[in-house]
Amino acid sequence: MPKRKTKKEEEKKTDAFQSAFRRTADWAKRHRTACIAGVVAAVVVAIALSGYAAYRTGRDERAQYALTRGINSLQEYSADPKGDGLSKAEGSFRDVAQESSGGLRDVARLYLAKIAAMKGMKEPARRLYTEIDNKPSNDVVRSLAEIGLRELGAKK
Repeated sequence: MPKRKTKKEEEKKTDAFQSAFRRTADWAKRHRTACIAGVVAAVVVAIALSGYAAYRTGRDERAQYALTRGINSLQEYSADPKGDGLSKAEGSFRDVAQESSGGLRDVARLYLAKIAAMKGMKEPARRLYTEIDNKPSNDVVRSLAEIGLRELGAKK
């Protein structure tokens, strides 16, 4: 008949987590310089990524602010066509179209096409709408570009 294990014998067994932790700690003690170098590298990468994220956030916020300025200037022009609101709006939208990417750039280009159409420059407006329609950042922008092309009479 097999002998029953006592509680002390059962307690002596270590579980997988404890043994893995012990092996990892032993390895870290034996390879201290490699561990320190790995931690330093991880910290440097984390700092670089957070710095890049802060840079991108700041850049996007500046682009959104310029886009808002342009929209406000365009509204000023709508209220008072004699002022210089249209040129201010066009300048703001050009800055956003050159400096940003993705959706903000496409929205700025849509406004630039609208301004060109308002000025009677149909070909630059058609070119901008076509560029946006060919490579849109999302479906809404594509739909707006198609509407702009239809208004210009370029698309059926």
